Amino acid sequence: MKGPVAAPVEASQLKRVVVEASAIADRYWKSRVTVNRKADGSLITDADTEVNEFLRGVLTRLLPGSGWLSEETRDDLSRLASDWVWVVDPLDGTKEFVQGVPEFAISVGLVHQGSAVLGCVVNPASGQGGVGHVGIGAEFWGGLQQGHSATSLSEARASVSRSETEDGSVTPYVSLVGTSFPVGSVAYKLLRVAAGHDDLTFSVQHKSEWDICGGVALLEATGNVYRRLDGEPVQFNQSDTRVRSGALAGARSLVDELQIEMERTASSLRGSPTSAK
Repeated sequence: MKGPVAAPVEASQLKRVVVEASAIADRYWKSRVTVNRKADGSLITDADTEVNEFLRGVLTRLLPGSGWLSEETRDDLSRLASDWVWVVDPLDGTKEFVQGVPEFAISVGLVHQGSAVLGCVVNPASGQGGVGHVGIGAEFWGGLQQGHSATSLSEARASVSRSETEDGSVTPYVSLVGTSFPVGSVAYKLLRVAAGHDDLTFSVQHKSEWDICGGVALLEATGNVYRRLDGEPVQFNQSDTRVRSGALAGARSLVDELQIEMERTASSLRGSPTSAK
């Protein structure tokens, strides 16, 4: 079995870049921001655009020849020819950003031949962040406190999607853990779990590569796992950037336990009279 791949960029270098990008987003967070809608109806602001251009300029210079995949850059698929690819969400949780909810994050992951190797996630509103290199370790800052580590689901503290809470899709599963609460940004939830601030996070809806790449690197750097509910491997820099499965993340033992309970609940829902209508 091959060991972890060493990234050609230091974790400290990536941290400096993302913290600087966070300062750009924070400037917009503290002032009025122009909001527009993209073709798919999702929101985009001046902060998304400026952070994206800053990160693209700095990171591609930091690693010449690397590919680039970002939510806010038109994808020409040239990245598929690169061994090393940056996978970036310049502002994950734009809806929360616009609504004044401090649950958004900048997420940057560095991928080598499909696997996340290095990642950094920072919440500009709270100043919380983390950077991690798979196989080496991670650093966290901004008051992310290591909580009491749950040994069972009944003790576990889990964050879930704010939008999935609002539409009810995650509701059948929240009773499977001791405590659950909604949080906006996917990347921010993964950061919190990787840091040990929360025990678990889980989602039943599809995500995009840029939502999770930086967080997956942090999870793996801290010995945690990110697992797709459909059992497929987590791969990045794919031609289809949509991750077409729900997922759960946390300590392996808790993820194993939660997956069994979620599958049991889902089976029960499929067999209920209501679901058959």
